Amino acid sequence: MPACTAPHPLLRKAPMHRAAPEPVPMRTVISHVVPPILMGLVMTLAYLGGFHKPEPHGVPVAVVGSAATAGPVAAQIRSATGDMLDVVTVPSVDAAKEQLTTLHISGAYVPSKTHPTLLAATAEAPSNAQLVKDVFTEVAAKQDKPLTVTDVVPLTTQDPLGQNAFFYLVTLSVASYATAIAIGAAGSTRRFRERLGLLVGAAFVISTAELAFATVLFDMFGGHGGPVWAVSFLYSLIVLGIGVGLHTVVGRFSTLLFSAMFVALNFTSSGGVLAAEMQPGFFGWLNAFWIGGGFLDVMRHLVYFPHASVTHGVWVLTGWFLFGCACLALSHHIHWRRELAEATADDHQRLRETLRRLGQDGLTREQALELELQEDVAV
Repeated sequence: MPACTAPHPLLRKAPMHRAAPEPVPMRTVISHVVPPILMGLVMTLAYLGGFHKPEPHGVPVAVVGSAATAGPVAAQIRSATGDMLDVVTVPSVDAAKEQLTTLHISGAYVPSKTHPTLLAATAEAPSNAQLVKDVFTEVAAKQDKPLTVTDVVPLTTQDPLGQNAFFYLVTLSVASYATAIAIGAAGSTRRFRERLGLLVGAAFVISTAELAFATVLFDMFGGHGGPVWAVSFLYSLIVLGIGVGLHTVVGRFSTLLFSAMFVALNFTSSGGVLAAEMQPGFFGWLNAFWIGGGFLDVMRHLVYFPHASVTHGVWVLTGWFLFGCACLALSHHIHWRRELAEATADDHQRLRETLRRLGQDGLTREQALELELQEDVAV
């Protein structure tokens, strides 16, 4: 049997090479690169603009005593501090403590010929508390008198920096808006009520899981788990509602928009790192109505200031909840219009097919349309 010989190299089949994929157009690449660059610029402007140089303006303080004794001291402090402090007078120590525990002032100075006292509430805002301590320590030092500081509402041992609620806000925000993008993108073809169910379920899971971690692992918000969970669920629901709703409008620019709304502007204006009175006016203005400021306002009342009015924070969250509902309604309307347009296009295609059959089968126009109607009923 003759031995097998290898085929001549020239007779071998040339290897088949797959055609290289067409490169993505540079315009498309640039359109995907621009949003994260813009996101970085927004973060830079917000964080550096809001935090790089704290300057107090209008921090509310009081001088305790009768008009005859407290008035001249208050006038001297106003003259020395300019617009840094908003100085008023209160008649008694009890009145000053009531003002502190209801968040009307950040500190109260009690003049004395021997031992002046400063009443503070560190839990209201550590940055404000430190400011009033520095100012009134200097006032007492100019009179060669030692200053005694009494913290009326101190921070707890589990919250020594007064940042627990702020860090909790960060985790809720990031988890909620990232989940909103996922639902908006992956669930875009699902029915509205299905996306709404996903939204509510995600808000429940996020708020429940994150509060469980905060309380069980880190002993945060002791004794306030129920109310904190309710506020957390509402906050997550709002962010998810806005995110899912606006994703239909802005599409792939969702990450840029939501990081600006719920991170850059939200964290800087919330009052968690610096109180609004310590930031530039723009962030103090945002603090009055932005969602993070409303959330921390309610949290501060729940954990530290139960006797203070929570109306402002509740109204802020209510307003954002209504905005979230409006975003979802807009999303539903856009989806409905798209489905209507697609159905109309399908109807036009079927009409064209009917007219084509009219010519090919020798049917009259009325017969062709009647046949199509019969097919529709059968389907």
